[in-house]
Formats: sequence, structure tokens, C-alpha cells
Amino acid sequence: MPVAILKKGPRLLWTLLGALVLVAILPLLISHYFLIGINKESLETLEKKYLSRSAIAISGDLDNLLRSYGQQLDKIASGMGNAILLSEGTDPFASAADTGLIETYTKNDPDILALRLADTAGHGAEIVPSSLGTEIVSELDAAIKSVLGGSSAGPVYVGRYIYLPALNEGAVVVAVPILDPSIPDDPVVIGVVEALISLRQIRQRVVNDGQSDVEAFIVDRQGKVLMHSAPAISVQQPDFSNLRIVQEFMRAPVPVRLTQSYSDGARRVLGTVAPVASTGWAVVVQKEEQRAFASVQRMLRSTIQWGAIAIVLAIVVGILFATGISRPIHALAEKSQEIAAGNYQQRVEVRSRNEIGDLARNFNVMSAEIEKSIEQLKKAANENHLLFINSIRMLAAAIDAKDPYTRGHSERVARYSMAIGKHVGLSHDDMRHLRISALLHDVGKIGIDDRILRKPGALSDEEFEVMKTHPEKGAAIMGGVAQLVNVIPGMRFHHEKWSGGGYPDNLTGEQIPMQARIVAVADTFDAMTTNRPYQKAMELNYVVDKIVGFGGSRFDPKVVEAFVRAVKAGDIQPEEQVRGAA
Repeated sequence: MPVAILKKGPRLLWTLLGALVLVAILPLLISHYFLIGINKESLETLEKKYLSRSAIAISGDLDNLLRSYGQQLDKIASGMGNAILLSEGTDPFASAADTGLIETYTKNDPDILALRLADTAGHGAEIVPSSLGTEIVSELDAAIKSVLGGSSAGPVYVGRYIYLPALNEGAVVVAVPILDPSIPDDPVVIGVVEALISLRQIRQRVVNDGQSDVEAFIVDRQGKVLMHSAPAISVQQPDFSNLRIVQEFMRAPVPVRLTQSYSDGARRVLGTVAPVASTGWAVVVQKEEQRAFASVQRMLRSTIQWGAIAIVLAIVVGILFATGISRPIHALAEKSQEIAAGNYQQRVEVRSRNEIGDLARNFNVMSAEIEKSIEQLKKAANENHLLFINSIRMLAAAIDAKDPYTRGHSERVARYSMAIGKHVGLSHDDMRHLRISALLHDVGKIGIDDRILRKPGALSDEEFEVMKTHPEKGAAIMGGVAQLVNVIPGMRFHHEKWSGGGYPDNLTGEQIPMQARIVAVADTFDAMTTNRPYQKAMELNYVVDKIVGFGGSRFDPKVVEAFVRAVKAGDIQPEEQVRGAA
């Protein structure tokens, strides 16, 4: 087809020069990208530092509190040691009880809830209010045993966390040993001074730091909550060992500070953990990630908004120059997509006189030639397909013709197989392969002696063994054709049984290809609904019931269900009492 030569219009170069204005967008995008990254990282770091400082501060307060009371108790223990040196036959522990020495400490410090001085026999002075309950007495006794037995972790013993319902606050036992000062080189523990210390100050600090959208709590090494910024949770003392950050704390052989994001049920949170050295506990401060990084999101939105405005302005300017090139290219692209989709009648309207106009005209010539070639290819492909299918059908008919009782058998099996495959839900390609496989399922009979094939009565055992070779023979005959590799399974395995015992390979269940399972049902149906030398064609309902009865033993139950659906839908109807045999 001749191409008309038109006078050249403005060169495409000038249009492209206008489009180069868009290059200004690239530096803008790059600068915004790095600016957003830097600001985002800075804001996230600040939020992590805030949470970390809060956790470390609570942990430090708790450590300082326990260290302070440990020092006070150590001074009392030193005083008792000096009293022992100055005593002349008197028992300083009994004297402490008589003089009311320990009452001074409990009166002056409301956080000392109980105080006890005891010798190795457990005798001495104590102030333990009965309102605290028997659990406190047991904890105090345990502390004395631990210190006297030398099993405490150091010079200061810190017990477990105790919740006091009567006071609605937590407490912990702190104890130090009283050493015999007369043996400085080899100190001997002669007693214990211990106190039940209120943790109300720490609890208040936890509550204060857990204001607004921040959640603060203290857990022990087992992940149990000791104090929580929500008072109700403090009372319940739930198990938080399922939290990732608590698990990290529990697994660490040496507790370390850690800040990370993790899942807390249905939400993502940013949390930090700070260990409490004196107790083995840990302080956790966490905040919902969406709120923690709210400032980051605001910064991102603001940056993106202003950046978008700048980009839009640059794009508008660029569009004014690029319209001349974008419109024809867009039209050309649409037509190309139509041609790619198979609509080869598309043509592009030519308006431009520059290089794009030339491209459009050449495109029209090319599409016309492609349309012509495609039509020729379709015609050739259709002829080849018909030739192939007709060859297969003629081959199947030739095999059926060897036996007067099998005329038309392969065509019927193919038709029934396609109906079953439709209700199984096979793909288009699988249906095509199934049809060919069903047509050729008995092609192996070409290698079976005609005397066996045409025998009107039942076969002998030896004859049946020969007949059983026809699936393998058929697979071997067609195995040399590469294009038929996908139809071999239906030919070779259509006499296998779902529960085993079939031939040629005694496959079972899912080992049998779906193609063969379908052909097996279709083959049996045709055999039972056509006249044979030794049986008459059976009624449809009887045949359906028999095949359903074979489900799970001889046939795949799913294929049997699809067969029943096909019969009910009218997709499978036996021909009117034709003569044939399977």
C-alpha cells in the first residue's frame, strides 16, 4: 500500500523541548524524598527516646527506693552490731523490743509498713500490723530464712512483689544481715533486720507516666504484671508474657534495655523495656504506634501536600508544551492495545505532519498487513485443527470397526467424558485433552488379535490377560507423538480402579490421573447402555445406580457425582440401543 508523502510540520524536537520542563520535577522529588526520610527518622528517634527515658526513670526510681531502704536497714544492722559489743550479758534483740527502738522508724516513715529485728532463733522485736494478713508474716519469715541461710543474692535481700488489698498498694520485703562485729575477718550472721516497704510512690510514678496515650507497667521475670498505669490491671496482675518485648526480657540471660515495635493484640505498639537491677523486674512503657508516630504522619502529610502542589504546578506547565505529543501517542497506544487484544481492524486517524504522523501512517499499513496475515493463520490453524481431530476420529473409528460390537464406541465415550468433565469443572485445555484421550482410549486394541476382539463370548483367562495389554499398547503407540503427551494418561490408566486392583499399574486413588478417572466412568456407562453378544443394553436408571454403587471402590466418588449431575442435566443420554462392546 503506497504511503502518501505530506509536507513536514514542526519537528518533534521542539515539542520535546517543551516537555523537558518536567525535568524540574525530578530534583523536587529527590529532595522531598530525602527530606522526608531525615525528618521521619528524627521524629521516630525522639519518640523512642521519650519512651526509653520514661522507662529508665521509673526503673531508676525503684532501684533508688530499694537501695535507700537497704542502706537504712544496713545502718540499723550496724547499730545492732555495736550494741552487741557494748552489751554486757544482755540480749540486744530483747532490748530492742523493750525500748521500742523500731517504733521510731515506722512512725517517721509511713512507707515502712512493717519492721522486724530477729536473731538466728527468730526472737527479737517487730512491728507487724495484723491488718496486713498472714501472707506478710510468711514472706517476712521467708526473708529471714533466706538471709540466715546465705541464699540471698547479696548483702541486701529483696523479696517478691506483694499486693496488699487492705491498703490497695504493693509492697516488697527488704532485709539485710546483722553481722557479729567481734569477728571482723570472718563475719558471722547473728540476726536479720527486715522491713516491708510500700511501693506506693513507684505505683504513682507508673500511673503518672501512663497518662494519656502512654501505657506503663512493671513485670517480673515470669511476665506477670506487678504494677500498671491502669489501676484495675494492677489489682488483677495479669500475665503479659505473650508480649514480644516481655518475651525478649524474659529470654535475655542478662536483662538489657530494648526499644522495638511489636503487636499487642489487634494493634501495633512502640515499646521500651528497662530492667530493675535490684529486683530482676522490668519496666515497660509502650504507646500505640499510630499515636507514637502521629507527628511523623503529620510531617509526611504536610510535606506531601506542599510537594504535590509544586509538582502539580510543574506538571501543568509541562502539559502546556507536551499536549502536542501526548495526544497522538495516546491515540496510537489505544489502537495498539486493541490490536494486541486481537482487534486487527483498528486504524489511527492521521493529523500530525511530523514524525508522529509518519509513525501513525506506518502503523496503519502495518496493522492492515497484520490483519491479513492473522486471518490467513487462523484459517490455516482451523484447517490443521480440523484435520487433526478428523484424523483422530478416523483412527478411533478404524479401531471400533475391528469389532462389530464397538462401532461408534469411542465417539460416545468422548461425548460422555466431555459431559462429565464439564461438571467436574475442567479448564478449556484439559477438556480438549480429555476429548482426544477418550477418542483414543482403545487405540491399543489395534495390537490385539482379531480372534480375541471378535470373540462373541466371555474371554478365557489367557485371552483376558492379552486384552489387558491394550492400554499400554495404546500409550506406547501414541507416546512417540510429542503433541499427544497430555492425552496419554487417559489412554493408559482408564482401567485402573480407585481402590486398587486395576491395570496396567495397579494405581489407587489420587495416583490415577483425573483424565483416566473420567474416561473410566464414561467407558463403563457406554458398555452398560449398549447391546453386547452376552448382554442387552441396560436401563438408564439402573446403570446410574450401578455406577453410583461403584463410587469409592472402582470409581472416584467426585467423578461419580459429576456423572450424576451430567445425567440429571440431560448432558448424558445413551443412544437408542446401539450395538457395541467396551
